[in-house]
Amino acid sequence: MGAIGEMNERKERPAYVRFDRVAVEDIAASAREGHYVSRDVDYALVTPAYSRDVYKSKVSSWLPDLRKQAQEGKLPQEWVTHYEQAYAAFQKGQTIPLNGTPIKGWGMISPAQQDTLTHMMILTVEDLASINEEGMRNIGMGAMGLRDKAKAWLSQLHDKGPLTQEIALVKATNVRLEGVIDTLTQQVNKLKARLGAEREPASGDAAPITAADIFEEEAVVPMPSSSQDSQDPSIYKPVSAEGDREYVSVNRENPVNPVSSPFTRPGKKRG
Repeated sequence: MGAIGEMNERKERPAYVRFDRVAVEDIAASAREGHYVSRDVDYALVTPAYSRDVYKSKVSSWLPDLRKQAQEGKLPQEWVTHYEQAYAAFQKGQTIPLNGTPIKGWGMISPAQQDTLTHMMILTVEDLASINEEGMRNIGMGAMGLRDKAKAWLSQLHDKGPLTQEIALVKATNVRLEGVIDTLTQQVNKLKARLGAEREPASGDAAPITAADIFEEEAVVPMPSSSQDSQDPSIYKPVSAEGDREYVSVNRENPVNPVSSPFTRPGKKRG
C-alpha cells in the first residue's frame, strides 16, 4: 500500500514525515558529458500514525498529490500545510516541527517510556491520546494507561468548562480579600502609632502626683517626761510635724488602738 493510501485510512492523526536528500545519477547529463553526473533529489519518508513502516516518495510528486487530495476533501488541509512547513524547514537546515506536544520531555511519563514511544514513532502527546488498537498492541502492557493519561492531560489543558471558571472566581476572590486585609493592617498600625504618641508625656509637663504629696510625713517627737505624765495612763503627742497643738490620746496599755483618730485637720484644736 502506498503512503497516501495508508494516510487516508488513518485520518485521526497525521503521519510522521521526515526528509532525505539523495544524490542520484543524471543519466542524460552523464551521457552528454561523458562521465558520471549526479543531481540531488529530495525524498519524503512517511511513517503512518501508530506504525513503524516507512514509505519513501519523491517530494516533487508527493506534495502535489497531497494538495490535490486536500482540494477533493480526502485529506485535511491543515495536514498539508504542516507537511509544507516541515519541508521548508528541512530545506533551510532547520529541525522539522512536530504536530503537537513532543513526547520527548513530557513530564507525565518516565524517560524510559518516552524512549519506548519515540522508538515506535509515537512522537506527540496527541498521537498517544488518539492511538488505535493496532498502536496499543504494538506498545503492549500498559498501553491503555498511557493513552488515558495523555487524554486526561489534554482534556485538562484545554478545559474551559465550569471547573476552570470556578477556579478563576476563587483566585479573584482571594486577590480581593488580600487587598482588604492589607488595608485593615495599615489602619491598625496607624491607630497603634497614634495611641502610643498620646500616651507619652510631653517635655516640660509636671510630674505626676503621688500619695506622698497628699499626706504629710508624721514627725517623730519625744514623749513627755514629766512625772505627772509618766504616772498618767494616757499620753499626748503632736499629730502635725509643724508643731500643731492638736493632740491625740494614746493609751499606754494599748498603744496600737488610740482613743481618738490621728487624722485631724491642721491648724485647729479639739474641744
